[in-house]
Amino acid sequence: MLTWTQLRHPSSGFIRSLTASNRYQIEKLRPTFKPALKTHQSSSVVVAPDKRQPKTGTARTPKLNSEDLLILILVYFGIYPTQHLLGLLLAG
Repeated sequence: MLTWTQLRHPSSGFIRSLTASNRYQIEKLRPTFKPALKTHQSSSVVVAPDKRQPKTGTARTPKLNSEDLLILILVYFGIYPTQHLLGLLLAG
């Protein structure tokens, strides 16, 4: 499983090839991504609730922290892997 802590080391050459961004650019994104993610999660409201939808807060907790989620998004837009490959790389 790839994590941000593994990829951020200068000896790791995977950052550029997986995300099409360098470490400095990702470090610049990190402080703004976490608040934006919290805002998005708190603002997702169902307009017409379906009987089968779980109540707010009862869904499974995510396995990825915000830094690893940012890496997942950047990898997806950098190389467009299949969802199966993303699961193998990042979700372990």
